[in-house]
Amino acid sequence: MDTQYAKVRPLGRALRVTITMVVLALVTATTFWGGDDFFPFAPFKMYSSSMELDGWAGSTRVEVVNEEGERFSLTEAATGFRRAELEGQKSRFIEDPTLLEYIAQAYENTNPDKPEIVTVEIIERRYRLEDGHQTGEVTEVVEATYTREGADA
Repeated sequence: MDTQYAKVRPLGRALRVTITMVVLALVTATTFWGGDDFFPFAPFKMYSSSMELDGWAGSTRVEVVNEEGERFSLTEAATGFRRAELEGQKSRFIEDPTLLEYIAQAYENTNPDKPEIVTVEIIERRYRLEDGHQTGEVTEVVEATYTREGADA
């Protein structure tokens, strides 16, 4: 009686074993030496560690000032940038605040009828934790600022 499944030939078996070994090697290596850019062969950092129960927990936001002097927080709908993407690139923005100009441009492209953005800031609100609970102590730190050239700051 014929079965509906054909037997795997030796070459096919060798190919499958080789691919499995390569994937296993990549997963193992990038787990120890990789970063988020190697996903799905490496764990996301945000899921691979835990926070201390005592200390500070942060929440990042992006605020802008338009040419009319209005200050407001940016949302994903206003720019197309998700908060997680901004937080993931925060060290780059801190190192080179001129990169924040791209966020202003994204807002202006999405909202052409609104006043232009002159200042972009990354602000982190930090909450003090004890035993994993907020103590009520809160601080805000401006971590990066970009002001458009020629704009009144």
